[in-house]
Amino acid sequence: MGEYSGVHNNLAEALRKDGHEVLLISDGDSYKAFDSDYFIKYKHLKSKIKPLHYGLTAYYILLNLSGLKGSIQIIKYIRYLRGLKDYDVVQLINPIFLSEYGSLVNYFVFKYLKKNNKKVFLCALGDDYYWNKYCIDKKFSYSMFDRLNIKTFNKYLYSLYYIYGFFNPYLNKYIVKNVNAILPGLYDYYAAYKDFSNCTEIVPIIVKEPNNIQNPIEFNYPIRIFHGWQPGKELRKGNDIFDKAIKKIVKKYKSKVQYDIVGGISYSEYVKRFEDSHIFIDQCFSQDMGVNALLGMQAGKVVFSGFEKEVKEYYDIGYDPLINAIPDESQIYNNISRVIEDPSLIKQYSVNAKKFIKQFHNAQYVLKKYYQIWQDY
Repeated sequence: MGEYSGVHNNLAEALRKDGHEVLLISDGDSYKAFDSDYFIKYKHLKSKIKPLHYGLTAYYILLNLSGLKGSIQIIKYIRYLRGLKDYDVVQLINPIFLSEYGSLVNYFVFKYLKKNNKKVFLCALGDDYYWNKYCIDKKFSYSMFDRLNIKTFNKYLYSLYYIYGFFNPYLNKYIVKNVNAILPGLYDYYAAYKDFSNCTEIVPIIVKEPNNIQNPIEFNYPIRIFHGWQPGKELRKGNDIFDKAIKKIVKKYKSKVQYDIVGGISYSEYVKRFEDSHIFIDQCFSQDMGVNALLGMQAGKVVFSGFEKEVKEYYDIGYDPLINAIPDESQIYNNISRVIEDPSLIKQYSVNAKKFIKQFHNAQYVLKKYYQIWQDY
């Protein structure tokens, strides 16, 4: 149940290919429009009239903070939800697995799933109480909350309500206590959950193999820089920091560089847009690489994302599959310049990126981990 950036879509497909019966329920992950066997969506009221628009915004903030969001809309799905019985495994993408609904709806749906199915597991992915609290308490050397202040407060409301919203902390704590196990998908979440007795090792995200065999990227000018920019998430992902550095790169290297910013489009269209790029920009406030970075690595791009030394040590590898990006404009500028001035790095990182994906993110490797955990816990 639930979807973030194709994590459960790819897992469901791999499980079906391995002979299992799978039901995927989600909202398609908003504008990304992922497929689902059954959609549970929340219908937003909208208005182009400014006073009404601001009134509705305040209304939704209140619903999120109170945990009541979707309490009425969920009624039309009750009959379907009651049929979710007798599964061997139920896996939730997040404590708020019905992501457009509030904590109270998710609490009661979770209780029903727990009572009527054999085992329930929780992925540690996306915003939740424990990971957000770990970040805001500055347990990492840098995190998405570093630029939280009075002026930017409204940009962080979505993340803050996981910590301060009524019932959200309780929901997260209740689910963690009552699931069979917590499966962190990235090092960032592993760090936040590792002290829980039912937290497993990192279970990597499956990255689908391409239909066509891609050779390592060959160098040719202009070097094309692809910047995936998720609307509204620039402060937490550092898109503006990348943008300032890259604009300086474009000014210095002129015709040697081509810069493309893409965001707010469907997943299928997004993948098409970065096919011809050399450098793939993800984020600079994470310790580990997210799904977006993994897509770029699978395609053999020079990826800029999280890859702190703790992550490299965890995977115990002697090579760099991507370039660690920290929230520092000068560091980003220097690292991109290095690639432009030494094009041999493009092929080197391309080979390393594909090697990492093949080693840790192929379906059989990941399924083996899932099977063991689902059996043992």
